[in-house]
Amino acid sequence: MSTPRPETRRLLTTSLGLSSIAVGALVAGTLTHAFLFTEQSPQAQAATTASSASGITVNDGEHFGPAPSVSSSGEIRTGGGSVSSPSGAVVASGISLRAGAGLAEATVASVRVGGTSVGPFSAKCHNGVTTVSAAAHSSGNLTVTPGASGGASGTAATITVTTPGAKKAITVRVAAVACGTGTPPTSPPTSNPTPPGRPTSPAHRPNPTERPGHPSDRDQQHTDTGQRPAPTATPKPGHLPVTG
Repeated sequence: MSTPRPETRRLLTTSLGLSSIAVGALVAGTLTHAFLFTEQSPQAQAATTASSASGITVNDGEHFGPAPSVSSSGEIRTGGGSVSSPSGAVVASGISLRAGAGLAEATVASVRVGGTSVGPFSAKCHNGVTTVSAAAHSSGNLTVTPGASGGASGTAATITVTTPGAKKAITVRVAAVACGTGTPPTSPPTSNPTPPGRPTSPAHRPNPTERPGHPSDRDQQHTDTGQRPAPTATPKPGHLPVTG
């Protein structure tokens, strides 16, 4: 067997190198393609996010027991009520919450911090877009800062109370919501369907004295006038008796 010339060996080596590069590029492209299809887009991730709504939260300066909140990624759940911190320094009333696929709503009628009451507050989220409503307020050491609308989550307002001598201020967040996209399932009917209607009055029944298909005696008298028996003939002189 003859030994390949130097030029031939160089061509073979170059061809093998190009083949290796092509195979590597093909494998890398396949992995990148698979990664692109495996990774979820932000829209897909938002669609699977559970919606949530909470009435009020407070930092370490004060605290609530089980603060009203609801969460759901399917059917609509509701909650609400009124809460108070153990010291009575923070009280929230008129809390109403709803959360389901693609929606979250939280409203708080009033919040009292110390001797100052503020409100109402509202935050709604529909298909990943929030809308908040709250009035700015500043009185003494209390400040109400409205939240921002537009994102997939939001808070109606933040109440800040500074206390002389305290290491940090009391921060109260009112009416917070978050949601993705989706549509809550249709609720089943709450009552049984109405049965088919029935006749309100019984069917007509013939009078016992009537006989179906036969005229009454009165009708018989009117319709049978032509069938009455003939009067008895009175023989007169000159008439011949007829026999047969």
